[in-house]
Amino acid sequence: MEFDEEVIKAEVVRRYKRLIVDIKLRDDSIVPAFCSDENIYPNLYDKGADLWVSRIKSKFRKLRYEVQAINKGDGWVMVNQRIVPKLFVEAFKNRKMSDFTQYSKIRHMTLADKLPHLDFELSNNQEKCYVSLRPIYNKQDGKAVFPSKVNFFDMEMFEEMKQMRALGCRTVVVLIVPRMDCLETKFSWNIDPISAARIFEEAKNGLEFVCYGCNLDKKSITIANKMNISVK
Repeated sequence: MEFDEEVIKAEVVRRYKRLIVDIKLRDDSIVPAFCSDENIYPNLYDKGADLWVSRIKSKFRKLRYEVQAINKGDGWVMVNQRIVPKLFVEAFKNRKMSDFTQYSKIRHMTLADKLPHLDFELSNNQEKCYVSLRPIYNKQDGKAVFPSKVNFFDMEMFEEMKQMRALGCRTVVVLIVPRMDCLETKFSWNIDPISAARIFEEAKNGLEFVCYGCNLDKKSITIANKMNISVK
């Protein structure tokens, strides 16, 4: 998918609040910008890191810029999470994901479904599949790694997925790696063993985990390839 707005090259000056970072634009002016949560994207906003930012159109927003992607030297990483559902829909419609080519319909979940932690329902004439999207950003030894932490929302998602499996539906967590410097994904026991044990248990009980990488440049980002998940 192409970005809605042209991105602007900038540089990290300092991060002084959870969702705000000072950036230096090409004319050397320093301005604040909305950025991703450091708890979700740890250790990305180092001083001097390159940024792609976009202008915020809304006149009701105090900040005039928003960070879209960051590069500390290893490659660009997309940090705008709002893009992830759009990426999935585009890839599904273009039949870019081998795990879901048997489905012909896609529907975004709504409040009326009473499954607030699930993102999409895929279907054909015989089967329904429920999908939850999770971007992953941590990297070790050239591989994207997960889990970093299972939070309350993940726990609720697991319970909703279990309900759907009880009705005979397929359930899948789709891991999206929106960065260009990882060719494989690793399930790690070392980052958070308690979270890893819970995910391992969910997988044994029928919850599927699949992973896809992305192509990213200044004009667009797309889901590009399925990534192998190694367990070590």
